[in-house]
Amino acid sequence: MHPGKLWNIRFVHLLLIEAVFQFATYMMNPIISSYVVFLGASLAAAGFVAGLVATSALVMRPFTGWIADRLSKTSLLVLAAALFTAASFGCAFAPDVWWIGLFRVLQGVAFALRSAVVVSLVTVVVSHDFLGRAVGWVGVVTTASCAIAPSVAAGIGARVGYFDCFMIAGVLFAVGLVLAVLFKLPRDIRTNHRAMREQGKRVGAHVFRLRDFVYVPAIPYSVMAALSGVPHGINVSLLLAVGDARGIAGVSLYFTLYALSALVARPLAGRLCDTKGFGIVVVPVLIIELVGCAVLVAMHSVAAAALAGVLVGIGQGSAYSALQAEAVRNAEVQELGRASNTFYIGPDINMGMSPFAGGFIMQTWGVAAMYIVCFGLVSVALVLFLFMKRRSDSFSSRGTASGTRETRP
Repeated sequence: MHPGKLWNIRFVHLLLIEAVFQFATYMMNPIISSYVVFLGASLAAAGFVAGLVATSALVMRPFTGWIADRLSKTSLLVLAAALFTAASFGCAFAPDVWWIGLFRVLQGVAFALRSAVVVSLVTVVVSHDFLGRAVGWVGVVTTASCAIAPSVAAGIGARVGYFDCFMIAGVLFAVGLVLAVLFKLPRDIRTNHRAMREQGKRVGAHVFRLRDFVYVPAIPYSVMAALSGVPHGINVSLLLAVGDARGIAGVSLYFTLYALSALVARPLAGRLCDTKGFGIVVVPVLIIELVGCAVLVAMHSVAAAALAGVLVGIGQGSAYSALQAEAVRNAEVQELGRASNTFYIGPDINMGMSPFAGGFIMQTWGVAAMYIVCFGLVSVALVLFLFMKRRSDSFSSRGTASGTRETRP
């Protein structure tokens, strides 16, 4: 069912679609709040509108996962691309803030659909022996877009204005729509998926249960990804304020080195997951992230900010990809949408809540306290993983002992 190599044509096709989607998304996100203020809204309203994508995606995730497991994932990929395109062009021609808010909600729905199907499709076009590496390369695409697209958007916005920036993003999404329409699974995989979806519909007919919307085995990985992601989630929104508070000129170098480190580390971590095992990767990279958090606590220079960017990029970037691959690795075909979506719930909550909570802690107790909390939460992720590993090893040893007793004469 799976091709026997990583770099097959369908995986490259999916990576190209993901690259277009992510680049266009990160072109829009940085300019939305400025555009809303330009239209006469307050900063609070601008922040609310900017956050509507994450909020609506989080609300929709359980439902889009359920939908993705019952409908064609390739059709849903096309639908997501169409919604992205409509939302981008809609923002370009929106007459007021209310319409922009509506199109941002539409973009959030598209985002939830896209994330439910892209990783799910990766798992069926790539052999499970290469899944960690494949998810790592998907992460590379996201990280590269996050690093490059905002600067491109800022340059375009300064030169030609918001309208043209939205239009360029819309054209990119339209290219993604064409690529999505052209993407096809092999006939045998399409037939197998159709049969599995029909079987899932019959088993769950007329009965709605929690597991129809949430893939329970992915929850621990989602929680660990959320906890591990708190330091970077806080830094995305508050690092410049930290730089001002501590008098660190050039603190934004953190973001550049974070992106470069994650770009290099994610594929390597994926390869190690595939060849040596998930557990071999997660403990070391979480420890590296903890060292990065310790550097953030004591950070008072641009050199410390650069070192923290490297450490958090290697640690959190690698942990995220490894956890994401493991969350979907053992899911059945009819569960892939829910597995993928369930994983994203934790990181979505982190990105929505960590800037608010971090800002409160920083304002009340200071910068060091904020990063000490980050250190503690990453430590909780590490402890949770070790607890899961110990429990899994205990079950395995019991099963081995039981089998040994049963085979004795």
